Amino acid sequence: MNRVLLFLLLFSTATWAQGPNGSKRYYRQANGKAGAELKTALCQIIRDPKVVGYIGLKSAYRLTDVRPDGYLRDWYSNATQYEPGSDFSSSTSTEGKGYNREHLLPQSWFGKAVDPMYSDIAHVVPTDGRLNTMRSDNPFGEVTTQTSQVSSSKNGYSRWGAPLKSLGAPAGLTKVFEPNDELKGDIARIYFYMMTCYEDVITSWPWRSSRTATYVFDEEGTPYQPFQEWVMTMLMRWSEQDPVDSIELARNQAVFRVQGNRNPFVDYPGLEQYIWGELRDQPFVYGDGTNDEDDPFVRTVTIALTSSFFGGEWTGARPAVSSSVLWGEKSGVTVAYAMGNEGRNMYLGKDHIRLYQRNLLEFSTTNGVIDEIIINVSKNDSSRVLMVGDEILDGYRWAGSSPKVTFHLDDGKGAFYVKSVTIRRSKVKKKGDVNDDDVVDVADIAYIIDVMAGSADVSSALADVNDDGTVDVADIATVIDIMAIGK
Repeated sequence: MNRVLLFLLLFSTATWAQGPNGSKRYYRQANGKAGAELKTALCQIIRDPKVVGYIGLKSAYRLTDVRPDGYLRDWYSNATQYEPGSDFSSSTSTEGKGYNREHLLPQSWFGKAVDPMYSDIAHVVPTDGRLNTMRSDNPFGEVTTQTSQVSSSKNGYSRWGAPLKSLGAPAGLTKVFEPNDELKGDIARIYFYMMTCYEDVITSWPWRSSRTATYVFDEEGTPYQPFQEWVMTMLMRWSEQDPVDSIELARNQAVFRVQGNRNPFVDYPGLEQYIWGELRDQPFVYGDGTNDEDDPFVRTVTIALTSSFFGGEWTGARPAVSSSVLWGEKSGVTVAYAMGNEGRNMYLGKDHIRLYQRNLLEFSTTNGVIDEIIINVSKNDSSRVLMVGDEILDGYRWAGSSPKVTFHLDDGKGAFYVKSVTIRRSKVKKKGDVNDDDVVDVADIAYIIDVMAGSADVSSALADVNDDGTVDVADIATVIDIMAIGK
């Protein structure tokens, strides 16, 4: 095979950083963002869905909401068997008579027939017509334990009535609709999606004209967080208690096929913590740690720091001597977790390690330099800070250029619970090694000739050894000189 064709084949099959669930590089513009900035970046990615229209939803449900038995997945009832399309009905007399289209975030809250919200299939789902009416535009919530104040669907799948007092809802709210436990997380993540997709318009929605919406939206709400505290607290809890499952993943992929956008809170379970929760100061990492698009020599790797990564010899806390060092390696990055001088404890967990006073966490590479390290923590004492030498780390990110970086905890009590790290490194390229095989030889000259002939122009920048903006015989002469002196 021609060497140029071989190079192009290898180059074209290289993988750049890939997001989960087939999202590929969909979320790349949100990489490194945190908190409100992350939410805005996600809004720019998922906004303006290409909705199929309100009528088109009935056909689209064949892709998004069909059960394994061929019937529609009813979000409010487990006692229906609706054929997609044919069993659509506006009947509200009895459960089981027909389904219709339910806005999980009621249309009266955003102005009714206003697209794209009106037809956004991410939140407009098929439900039994009777139960749709029972829900009306009442907020989602949790009902009281006093059964005399509560009604339910068949089998008790959905319930509605007076809110549970511990919910913390405003006193004037007399009725909430409680979905089944297996859907609470799905609905919470759909609400997170709506808050994000429509961030730039959500505070201008005419929700004040809807009595029920006044119990959900905060008069002092912002595009970052428009809901009242009781709503957000409940949604965050629901999302944690009912995690993403295979049904939700499949629906998210189907929604993407229908209208071209995704729900990031499904693709990245727990993402809400990076926007509104305890991890909102941590940068978001979208990819799985392969290559950076703009520089073929940059490599990014995410490493989960767990007991198994360090050999899995033990878990839990363990006192040790100052010479204690645990090692792990992934994708050319070596990690050392050490007791350190005057350290007292080390800790290995199934999903994290802990940095105590005087512990050391070192990252090194023999192939290039480390440009950036992002520390992903699951818990930490806010009074403690990480340090590199005498320098206090700014948040959870280090940036620089070094083959080795060593972190340690400042003096004091408490610990950092480190879940994973994302490391970005760049390769130190040999001058004249235009084909990137770590050797300067005649193959590089042949490659330059191919570029000059126009057969490898996609990588012509690599052949410009002299950095003068052109690829010519002068570059060949430079490579010959490098070969002659052995550099």
